[in-house]
Amino acid sequence: MIKKPYRLLAIALTSITTNSLLAQDLTYSADLLTQIRDASRAIPGALPTSINFVKFAESHRTYSVVIEDGGEEPFISARTAFQIVYQDGSVMIDAGMDETVHQFYGFGRVEPYWPERNQMVQDALRQANMVLITHEHGDHIAGVIRSDIRDEIASKTILTKAQVNTLIDSPQLPEIGLTEDLAAKYIVIDYDKFLPIAPGIVLIRAAGHTPGHQIIYAQLETGMEYVFIGDIGWSLDNVIEIKPRPQSTINRIGEDPQALVTQLTWLNGLLLEENLLVIPSHDDSLLIKYAADGLLNDSFIIY
Repeated sequence: MIKKPYRLLAIALTSITTNSLLAQDLTYSADLLTQIRDASRAIPGALPTSINFVKFAESHRTYSVVIEDGGEEPFISARTAFQIVYQDGSVMIDAGMDETVHQFYGFGRVEPYWPERNQMVQDALRQANMVLITHEHGDHIAGVIRSDIRDEIASKTILTKAQVNTLIDSPQLPEIGLTEDLAAKYIVIDYDKFLPIAPGIVLIRAAGHTPGHQIIYAQLETGMEYVFIGDIGWSLDNVIEIKPRPQSTINRIGEDPQALVTQLTWLNGLLLEENLLVIPSHDDSLLIKYAADGLLNDSFIIY
Protein backbone atom coordinates (compact mmCIF):
# COMPACT_ATOMS: atom_id res chain seq x y z
CA MET A 1 0.00 0.00 0.00
CA ILE A 2 1.33 3.42 -0.87
CA LYS A 3 -1.05 6.00 0.54
CA LYS A 4 1.92 7.84 2.07
CA PRO A 5 4.57 8.32 -0.63
CA TYR A 6 6.63 10.73 1.47
CA ARG A 7 6.95 8.20 4.28
CA LEU A 8 8.12 5.63 1.75
CA LEU A 9 10.60 8.12 0.38
CA ALA A 10 11.93 8.83 3.86
CA ILE A 11 12.48 5.10 4.38
CA ALA A 12 14.25 4.83 1.03
CA LEU A 13 16.46 7.85 1.67
CA THR A 14 17.44 6.50 5.08
CA SER A 15 18.39 3.20 3.47
CA ILE A 16 21.00 4.94 1.29
CA THR A 17 23.24 5.42 4.29
CA THR A 18 22.16 2.53 6.52
CA ASN A 19 21.72 -0.42 4.17
CA SER A 20 25.02 -2.03 3.21
CA LEU A 21 23.47 -3.35 0.00
CA LEU A 22 23.29 0.19 -1.27
CA ALA A 23 26.79 1.26 -0.31
CA GLN A 24 28.61 -0.82 -2.94
CA ASP A 25 29.86 0.38 -6.30
CA LEU A 26 27.61 -0.73 -9.12
CA THR A 27 28.84 -3.81 -10.95
CA TYR A 28 26.59 -5.87 -13.17
CA SER A 29 27.51 -9.12 -11.47
CA ALA A 30 25.82 -12.51 -11.72
CA ASP A 31 24.15 -12.04 -8.35
CA LEU A 32 22.88 -8.50 -8.99
CA LEU A 33 19.36 -9.71 -9.73
CA THR A 34 19.29 -11.57 -6.42
CA GLN A 35 20.37 -8.41 -4.60
CA ILE A 36 17.67 -6.39 -6.39
CA ARG A 37 15.01 -8.95 -5.51
CA ASP A 38 16.08 -8.75 -1.88
CA ALA A 39 15.99 -4.96 -2.02
CA SER A 40 12.48 -5.02 -3.50
CA ARG A 41 11.26 -6.41 -0.16
CA ALA A 42 13.01 -3.75 1.93
CA ILE A 43 9.96 -1.49 2.08
CA PRO A 44 6.97 -3.21 3.71
CA GLY A 45 3.57 -3.23 2.07
CA ALA A 46 1.43 -5.01 -0.49
CA LEU A 47 3.09 -5.50 -3.88
CA PRO A 48 1.67 -3.99 -7.09
CA THR A 49 -1.22 -5.77 -8.80
CA SER A 50 -0.73 -4.82 -12.45
CA ILE A 51 1.16 -2.62 -14.91
CA ASN A 52 -0.35 -0.40 -17.59
CA PHE A 53 1.13 1.67 -20.40
CA VAL A 54 0.00 4.38 -22.79
CA LYS A 55 1.56 5.23 -26.14
CA PHE A 56 0.96 8.94 -26.67
CA ALA A 57 3.14 9.46 -29.77
CA GLU A 58 5.40 7.59 -32.14
CA SER A 59 8.43 8.26 -34.31
CA HIS A 60 9.29 6.45 -37.53
CA ARG A 61 12.84 5.20 -37.81
CA THR A 62 14.76 2.37 -39.46
CA TYR A 63 16.82 -0.29 -37.73
CA SER A 64 19.92 1.36 -39.19
CA VAL A 65 19.70 4.02 -36.43
CA VAL A 66 18.43 1.63 -33.73
CA ILE A 67 21.07 -1.11 -33.63
CA GLU A 68 24.64 -1.56 -34.79
CA ASP A 69 24.68 -3.11 -38.29
CA GLY A 70 20.92 -2.62 -38.57
CA GLY A 71 19.21 -2.54 -41.95
CA GLU A 72 16.61 -0.30 -43.50
CA GLU A 73 13.60 -2.17 -42.10
CA PRO A 74 11.10 0.22 -40.48
CA PHE A 75 11.10 0.62 -36.72
CA ILE A 76 8.24 2.35 -34.92
CA SER A 77 9.55 4.10 -31.82
CA ALA A 78 6.68 4.24 -29.35
CA ARG A 79 6.63 7.20 -26.95
CA THR A 80 5.32 5.74 -23.71
CA ALA A 81 4.66 6.10 -20.01
CA PHE A 82 3.91 3.30 -17.54
CA GLN A 83 1.60 3.02 -14.54
CA ILE A 84 2.37 0.55 -11.75
CA VAL A 85 -0.92 -0.13 -9.97
CA TYR A 86 -1.33 -0.96 -6.28
CA GLN A 87 -4.51 -1.84 -4.43
CA ASP A 88 -4.91 1.78 -3.36
CA GLY A 89 -2.60 3.87 -5.50
CA SER A 90 -0.07 4.00 -8.31
CA VAL A 91 3.50 4.81 -9.24
CA MET A 92 4.26 6.34 -12.64
CA ILE A 93 7.31 5.62 -14.77
CA ASP A 94 8.02 8.56 -17.09
CA ALA A 95 5.77 11.48 -17.81
CA GLY A 96 4.91 12.00 -21.48
CA MET A 97 5.53 15.20 -23.42
CA ASP A 98 3.63 18.01 -25.05
CA GLU A 99 3.43 18.39 -28.82
CA THR A 100 6.10 21.09 -28.98
CA VAL A 101 8.69 18.76 -27.47
CA HIS A 102 7.45 15.91 -29.68
CA GLN A 103 8.25 17.99 -32.76
CA PHE A 104 11.91 18.09 -31.70
CA TYR A 105 12.13 14.33 -32.29
CA GLY A 106 10.62 14.51 -35.77
CA PHE A 107 13.72 16.10 -37.32
CA GLY A 108 11.45 18.25 -39.46
CA ARG A 109 8.88 15.52 -40.12
CA VAL A 110 5.33 15.54 -38.79
CA GLU A 111 4.87 12.32 -36.81
CA PRO A 112 1.86 10.89 -34.97
CA TYR A 113 0.92 12.51 -31.67
CA TRP A 114 -2.27 11.92 -29.72
CA PRO A 115 -3.01 14.83 -27.33
CA GLU A 116 -5.87 12.95 -25.67
CA ARG A 117 -3.48 10.13 -24.73
CA ASN A 118 -0.92 12.57 -23.38
CA GLN A 119 -3.72 14.12 -21.34
CA MET A 120 -4.36 10.66 -19.94
CA VAL A 121 -0.70 10.59 -18.89
CA GLN A 122 -1.15 13.97 -17.18
CA ASP A 123 -4.26 12.71 -15.38
CA ALA A 124 -2.36 9.62 -14.24
CA LEU A 125 0.52 11.79 -12.98
CA ARG A 126 -1.92 13.93 -11.00
CA GLN A 127 -3.45 10.95 -9.19
CA ALA A 128 -0.18 9.01 -8.71
CA ASN A 129 1.44 8.59 -5.32
CA MET A 130 4.92 8.81 -6.82
CA VAL A 131 6.51 9.62 -10.19
CA LEU A 132 9.78 8.05 -11.34
CA ILE A 133 11.80 9.06 -14.40
CA THR A 134 14.06 6.68 -16.33
CA HIS A 135 16.18 9.52 -17.70
CA GLU A 136 16.39 13.18 -18.51
CA HIS A 137 15.35 13.27 -22.18
CA GLY A 138 12.33 15.27 -23.26
CA ASP A 139 10.11 12.38 -24.31
CA HIS A 140 10.42 10.91 -20.80
CA ILE A 141 10.52 13.94 -18.53
CA ALA A 142 8.83 16.89 -20.24
CA GLY A 143 5.47 15.98 -18.70
CA VAL A 144 6.69 16.90 -15.21
CA ILE A 145 8.48 20.08 -16.36
CA ARG A 146 6.24 21.59 -19.07
CA SER A 147 2.88 20.95 -17.41
CA ASP A 148 0.00 23.08 -16.22
CA ILE A 149 0.08 21.03 -13.01
CA ARG A 150 3.86 21.10 -12.61
CA ASP A 151 3.87 22.42 -9.06
CA GLU A 152 1.32 19.81 -8.01
CA ILE A 153 3.20 16.84 -9.45
CA ALA A 154 6.75 18.09 -8.82
CA SER A 155 6.32 17.54 -5.09
CA LYS A 156 5.95 13.78 -5.67
CA THR A 157 8.34 13.45 -8.62
CA ILE A 158 11.64 11.82 -7.72
CA LEU A 159 14.63 12.91 -9.78
CA THR A 160 18.21 11.84 -9.30
CA LYS A 161 20.99 14.32 -8.73
CA ALA A 162 22.55 13.32 -12.06
CA GLN A 163 19.26 13.94 -13.88
CA VAL A 164 18.92 17.38 -12.30
CA ASN A 165 22.53 18.29 -13.08
CA THR A 166 21.93 17.52 -16.76
CA LEU A 167 18.69 19.50 -16.83
CA ILE A 168 20.43 22.52 -15.32
CA ASP A 169 23.77 22.38 -17.14
CA SER A 170 23.10 20.75 -20.52
CA PRO A 171 19.45 19.87 -21.22
CA GLN A 172 18.69 17.95 -24.40
CA LEU A 173 16.61 20.92 -25.56
CA PRO A 174 16.00 24.33 -23.95
CA GLU A 175 12.33 23.62 -23.32
CA ILE A 176 13.15 21.06 -20.60
CA GLY A 177 15.89 23.01 -18.85
CA LEU A 178 15.70 23.63 -15.12
CA THR A 179 17.03 26.40 -12.94
CA GLU A 180 18.20 25.64 -9.41
CA ASP A 181 15.03 27.25 -8.08
CA LEU A 182 12.81 25.09 -10.27
CA ALA A 183 14.81 21.96 -9.40
CA ALA A 184 14.08 22.62 -5.73
CA LYS A 185 10.39 21.90 -6.39
CA TYR A 186 11.21 18.23 -7.04
CA ILE A 187 12.41 15.47 -4.71
CA VAL A 188 16.09 15.01 -5.56
CA ILE A 189 17.91 11.87 -4.48
CA ASP A 190 21.30 10.30 -4.98
CA TYR A 191 22.34 6.67 -4.67
CA ASP A 192 25.34 4.56 -5.65
CA LYS A 193 23.98 1.20 -6.79
CA PHE A 194 20.28 0.55 -6.35
CA LEU A 195 17.54 1.91 -4.17
CA PRO A 196 14.21 0.41 -3.03
CA ILE A 197 11.67 3.18 -3.47
CA ALA A 198 8.26 1.51 -2.89
CA PRO A 199 7.05 -2.03 -2.13
CA GLY A 200 8.32 -4.19 -4.99
CA ILE A 201 10.06 -1.33 -6.84
CA VAL A 202 13.82 -0.74 -7.05
CA LEU A 203 15.79 1.94 -8.88
CA ILE A 204 19.05 0.72 -10.47
CA ARG A 205 21.75 3.13 -11.55
CA ALA A 206 22.48 2.76 -15.28
CA ALA A 207 24.34 5.80 -16.61
CA GLY A 208 25.37 5.54 -20.25
CA HIS A 209 22.52 6.66 -22.47
CA THR A 210 22.46 9.77 -20.27
CA PRO A 211 24.32 10.56 -17.04
CA GLY A 212 21.10 10.16 -15.04
CA HIS A 213 19.73 7.06 -16.72
CA GLN A 214 18.32 4.35 -14.44
CA ILE A 215 16.60 0.99 -14.75
CA ILE A 216 13.40 0.45 -12.78
CA TYR A 217 12.60 -3.02 -11.44
CA ALA A 218 9.08 -3.96 -10.35
CA GLN A 219 7.66 -7.20 -8.96
CA LEU A 220 3.92 -7.87 -8.85
CA GLU A 221 2.05 -9.79 -6.20
CA THR A 222 1.75 -12.62 -8.76
CA GLY A 223 5.55 -12.96 -8.82
CA MET A 224 5.90 -11.51 -12.34
CA GLU A 225 8.94 -9.28 -12.64
CA TYR A 226 9.35 -6.30 -14.95
CA VAL A 227 12.65 -4.61 -15.79
CA PHE A 228 12.05 -1.22 -17.39
CA ILE A 229 15.27 -0.43 -19.23
CA GLY A 230 14.35 3.01 -20.53
CA ASP A 231 16.58 3.75 -23.52
CA ILE A 232 19.51 1.40 -22.88
CA GLY A 233 18.17 -0.23 -26.02
CA TRP A 234 15.32 1.13 -28.11
CA SER A 235 14.48 -2.40 -29.24
CA LEU A 236 14.61 -5.73 -27.45
CA ASP A 237 16.91 -6.74 -30.33
CA ASN A 238 19.59 -4.54 -28.73
CA VAL A 239 19.40 -6.80 -25.68
CA ILE A 240 19.10 -10.09 -27.58
CA GLU A 241 22.10 -9.32 -29.81
CA ILE A 242 24.03 -7.32 -27.16
CA LYS A 243 24.48 -4.51 -29.65
CA PRO A 244 24.13 -0.80 -28.87
CA ARG A 245 23.05 1.82 -31.35
CA PRO A 246 25.36 2.54 -34.32
CA GLN A 247 28.26 4.91 -33.78
CA SER A 248 26.51 7.74 -35.60
CA THR A 249 23.57 7.58 -33.18
CA ILE A 250 25.89 7.21 -30.19
CA ASN A 251 27.75 10.35 -31.27
CA ARG A 252 24.56 12.32 -31.85
CA ILE A 253 23.18 11.47 -28.40
CA GLY A 254 26.51 11.58 -26.57
CA GLU A 255 26.29 8.08 -25.13
CA ASP A 256 28.90 5.95 -23.37
CA PRO A 257 28.98 2.83 -25.58
CA GLN A 258 31.10 0.78 -23.18
CA ALA A 259 28.58 1.33 -20.39
CA LEU A 260 25.72 0.40 -22.72
CA VAL A 261 27.37 -2.87 -23.78
CA THR A 262 27.96 -3.76 -20.13
CA GLN A 263 24.31 -3.11 -19.34
CA LEU A 264 23.04 -4.94 -22.44
CA THR A 265 25.17 -7.96 -21.52
CA TRP A 266 23.61 -8.11 -18.05
CA LEU A 267 20.10 -7.61 -19.43
CA ASN A 268 20.69 -10.36 -21.98
CA GLY A 269 21.24 -12.77 -19.09
CA LEU A 270 17.87 -11.79 -17.64
CA LEU A 271 16.13 -13.09 -20.77
CA LEU A 272 16.72 -16.61 -19.40
CA GLU A 273 14.67 -15.87 -16.27
CA GLU A 274 11.15 -17.26 -16.13
CA ASN A 275 8.34 -14.79 -15.44
CA LEU A 276 10.60 -11.78 -16.01
CA LEU A 277 10.06 -9.25 -18.79
CA VAL A 278 12.67 -6.83 -20.09
CA ILE A 279 10.84 -3.73 -21.34
CA PRO A 280 12.46 -1.07 -23.55
CA SER A 281 10.45 2.14 -23.55
CA HIS A 282 10.25 2.44 -27.34
CA ASP A 283 9.78 -1.06 -28.79
CA ASP A 284 6.30 -0.69 -30.28
CA SER A 285 5.93 -4.24 -31.61
CA LEU A 286 7.08 -5.74 -28.30
CA LEU A 287 4.62 -3.66 -26.28
CA ILE A 288 1.80 -4.71 -28.61
CA LYS A 289 2.77 -8.35 -28.08
CA TYR A 290 2.94 -8.00 -24.29
CA ALA A 291 -0.51 -6.37 -24.30
CA ALA A 292 -1.95 -9.13 -26.51
CA ASP A 293 -0.49 -11.73 -24.14
CA GLY A 294 -2.08 -10.03 -21.12
CA LEU A 295 1.30 -9.12 -19.60
CA LEU A 296 0.68 -5.36 -19.85
CA ASN A 297 -2.54 -3.37 -20.11
CA ASP A 298 -2.60 -0.73 -22.84
CA SER A 299 -4.58 1.90 -20.96
CA PHE A 300 -4.28 3.72 -17.66
CA ILE A 301 -6.63 3.50 -14.72
CA ILE A 302 -7.95 7.02 -14.13
CA TYR A 303 -10.21 7.62 -11.15
